[in-house]
Amino acid sequence: MSIFFQNLLNSLFAGNDPEALKKRALRNISKNLLKTKYRFYKPGTHEADPSLAKFFYEIYKVISPAQLMFQSITPAKLKSLVIGMSLSEEQKQLIDGIDENFIKEKAAADGVQKTSQFVEESVSKISDSFDSTFVAKIDSLYSKILCLRNFCLYDFYFLLKKFDGRITEHNFLTQPRFTPINGSYISEDIKEFIDIAWCIPTDQDWDDVFKLLRQAKGIEPITLAVWKKILVRIRNLKERKILEMLVQLVTEDPNYRAEAKSSNQAIAEDYIANIRNQAKKTVSELKAAQTAGKVRSLLDQVFETRNIEKLNYYTEVRSSIFEAKSLGSFKYTEPLAYLRQFILDYAKKYIRELSDILLVRAAWSNQQIAKPMSDAYNYLMEVSTKIAVLDSRISETSDLGSKIKTLMPRAERDKEARNIIGMTIDDINDEAAKIILNSTRHLVTYDKNLKMLLEDSVKKHPELIMNWKEINHFAGENLKNMAIEVYKKIYLFVSLLQNFPVEIVRQD
Repeated sequence: MSIFFQNLLNSLFAGNDPEALKKRALRNISKNLLKTKYRFYKPGTHEADPSLAKFFYEIYKVISPAQLMFQSITPAKLKSLVIGMSLSEEQKQLIDGIDENFIKEKAAADGVQKTSQFVEESVSKISDSFDSTFVAKIDSLYSKILCLRNFCLYDFYFLLKKFDGRITEHNFLTQPRFTPINGSYISEDIKEFIDIAWCIPTDQDWDDVFKLLRQAKGIEPITLAVWKKILVRIRNLKERKILEMLVQLVTEDPNYRAEAKSSNQAIAEDYIANIRNQAKKTVSELKAAQTAGKVRSLLDQVFETRNIEKLNYYTEVRSSIFEAKSLGSFKYTEPLAYLRQFILDYAKKYIRELSDILLVRAAWSNQQIAKPMSDAYNYLMEVSTKIAVLDSRISETSDLGSKIKTLMPRAERDKEARNIIGMTIDDINDEAAKIILNSTRHLVTYDKNLKMLLEDSVKKHPELIMNWKEINHFAGENLKNMAIEVYKKIYLFVSLLQNFPVEIVRQD
């Protein structure tokens, strides 16, 4: 078959051939690239031209000082620099006023509660000062300076060394001798350059960026005028798709598209959130330390020791196993252990002894008046048993503990198992919470009634108990002191429990 007819057949049937379509597209791209003034690539030999290396070398030479400078500046430092240079003196004073050390000093002088209110007001003022205009200004400045940093830190030297293996980094005294190289050697380098350069906002005002660099560093590693010239070059390449066509030809991929990623960076809101969170954390730590101090003091007054016996299964150690797997925790190990100790060591001895006199031997004018105190006492005498029952149910041989033990091996991969364990732990905590809350309520009831009896005992004509003299004689003339001692001890213990927030999560 003659060449004429072969070409005719090819032109008729190549329309649906993917490979033929690809070659045709690449030929068109090659023609378009050759029509431009840029001779960066020779399609015929598949070589990157020395003029491409010269283009990058000229940029590298002028940004080299900035590259050295930015190598020592992390994005985190840039954020601090941008925000620090943007803040007004009033804003700086407000922010310094909620510094961790300042908060601690203020708390030592004014107290935690007053300091907490001060911090809350200061954070509110700072947040209000960061209006939408100010936030946009900071975010824009940081976005641009980060683009500049990323551009300057591009590895021009690595790219250029492929064209001339003798060049040395940051040395511009010797003129390089660039030679053509196979385009495939630099395709990834060009793609990386595109990713960095195309996101630079070439149409924005850069005066604020270079003003900030002058104020912060005292020098201009690259002048604004030079940078504007670079921006013009970048814009021309981007608009004419020069490098995009080069990559398409080198990789033989006509579908490659250079996508300009957004350069917008939001740092102002994160900065405010960080200030707020850090201040709240410091205040929370101070409150926790204050609470811990109160707890230690109350433990000494109530038990005369801080070594309180822990429960068998509802413990911090057991809880840590669940916490490590993010399954939940035993929330009330401390107050529940304190409650059991108080009931066993104090209530079942001293409160029982006093109640035997006031509720059994005393002649009440009306038994209905005695009922709230009697009910409270009866409940308190059962508390240690309730705690023991709950604690034993967490044992691996009992219902709740056995359920958790069975599900634990599946917890990491089985969502349902995790949910069941979590709900079981919630139920255990709720039972503990009910015991603590009910016990606290009955202790308060008992103490209120005890106070009424103390007031009644000194009246000329008592109204609640008719035989004060008789029961006082039975108590060895020490009934008043016994009652006062119990009243104070209950008050102190309730104060101890109030340092532990308790709530029922899963309402019946």
